[in-house]
Amino acid sequence: MKKKSIIAVVASATLVLAACGGDDASTDTSTADTTMTDDTTTAGDLTAAGEIVVEGAWARTSPMEATMGAAYMKITSPIDDELVSASVDSAISMETQIHETVENEAGEMAMQEVASIPLVAGEVFELAPGGYHVMLMGLSAPLEVGTSIDITLTMKSGATATVTAEVSEDAPSM
Repeated sequence: MKKKSIIAVVASATLVLAACGGDDASTDTSTADTTMTDDTTTAGDLTAAGEIVVEGAWARTSPMEATMGAAYMKITSPIDDELVSASVDSAISMETQIHETVENEAGEMAMQEVASIPLVAGEVFELAPGGYHVMLMGLSAPLEVGTSIDITLTMKSGATATVTAEVSEDAPSM
């Protein structure tokens, strides 16, 4: 019985790392697929300066019994700001966090939650496999190719933007 528990833990850890790990496919998503206009922001500077631009949003498929998933995209803010949270409908995932993949002291790749991601005005910040990503935890069902999820991004300034991420096995090629 103990051996089965250890195998289950190792299998779960492998699935989690696969969801957040590197991708041999190109992650170039330079063609814009979504531009967000923030109609709800209280940060007047953001509206005056322009729009938050999100490009190439996608989420990796998840194996049948996986309870976690990951989403990636490129974000450009018109002002210096910080991405402080991301959320999805609770019917899709119980919890959503911003994560970073890092190498730990043992030389192994591990994920850790981050409080925020600094965004420099006009510069593209990429959330990509093996780096920063939106972590979806407690999935109600596996993420399947051909479906999509709406992700709401919240900035420190109070600006929000909702982007639709297509679920695929690999990063979109554009």
